Amino acid sequence: MKKSKLLGSALLALTATFLATNDADAASCTALQKLQPGGVAPDAGTGTPVPTVVYVTGSSAAKPLIAALAPAIFVDPLRPATIVYLSQGSCTGASAILSGAPMASNDSTNASYWDANSATLAAGSKIAKEETCTLAAGTIADIGISDVFAQTCGLGGAGLPQGVVDFQGPIQAMTFAVNKGSREQSISAEAAYLTFGLGTLAPWLDDAFLFRRNDLSGTQQMIGAAIGVNAKRWRGIDRGNSDNIFTSLSGLIAQADADKAIGILAADYSARPELKQLAYQPFGQRCGYLPDVRPLDKRNVRDGRYAIWGPLHLFTQVDGTGLAKHPRARDLIAYLAGSEPPPLGVELIRTAVRQHVVPPCAMRVQRTSEMGAMSSFKPARACGCAFDREATGSTTCQACSSNAECSSGQSCNFGFCEAQ
Repeated sequence: MKKSKLLGSALLALTATFLATNDADAASCTALQKLQPGGVAPDAGTGTPVPTVVYVTGSSAAKPLIAALAPAIFVDPLRPATIVYLSQGSCTGASAILSGAPMASNDSTNASYWDANSATLAAGSKIAKEETCTLAAGTIADIGISDVFAQTCGLGGAGLPQGVVDFQGPIQAMTFAVNKGSREQSISAEAAYLTFGLGTLAPWLDDAFLFRRNDLSGTQQMIGAAIGVNAKRWRGIDRGNSDNIFTSLSGLIAQADADKAIGILAADYSARPELKQLAYQPFGQRCGYLPDVRPLDKRNVRDGRYAIWGPLHLFTQVDGTGLAKHPRARDLIAYLAGSEPPPLGVELIRTAVRQHVVPPCAMRVQRTSEMGAMSSFKPARACGCAFDREATGSTTCQACSSNAECSSGQSCNFGFCEAQ
């Protein structure tokens, strides 16, 4: 275990030091080669092919979580893989598996991938260690990632197709976000309906400053279900992906612009210091809540006080054993779902905290449909104490190394005594 953690630390230290590469055209995703130290591409014909490629498409909100795991998966000494990711929206991700729709229709579509020796993107980027490659026409995804249920996208109405499974991963919170200089602090479901549905609520009256996605976006679908605005009928400007919404909001300078601008983002984007999350008050609730009580703890999500959340959906084709057909896709799903620890000492709980998502083992409530009623949830092996310790630096739970150190009715989970 100590050796594994040292490897993970070394990997993180290494990947933090790389410099930007030149602006050469992206390589084909089918002919990738390992980069040299400093992020330098090898000369033609002299490189080493990258590990087996796993093609993933879907939610742009999920991309930072993939980016956090992919460099370690790339250099895994046992089961290495190269994760190639294309942000196309949640519903496109679901359709890629349920309908078999190709990721790209031509040879000009750039996807992202992460080599442990990848270069850091140019100043202003919010995702490090990323490279791009050009997808071949007709590329089929191994995993489709969606922030929402397939039914929310109008897919799988009578159930998922035979041979397709929806594996569920960490829980994401979707938020309303404003520029850090905005004087607004909260928004109710009614106010959000008037803003994005009708455009009749000050200060958010100017459509040019309502930064949204589109009906293929899981963020817009989930928030639309919460506030009662059909995802196809939102007012505002479709900014294409989460990165563009973040840039649009964070780049505002004038106070008047900051006050009249609002956007929708997953919590990992809206929690960045350039922006401010708005407390959200759902229909029928007397108070508005932020996702966190203390930074990173997601306490209000985990207990059900913050309403706009759902599990990450990992759609894939499965074999007769019920596991993903692509063996390395099977590994990525297991890491994200928490059924296997990631390689090289990368800890899922730590990664989840840093990416502003919640592993299912830290939740106390659950849902079985989009924005459906919540019910109490007791995970098979709870990790709430470990999550609190990682997020806040402290926990009231007793530290332990075995069940014998815990009280009756408790077990030693991830280093802390938790109720069985």
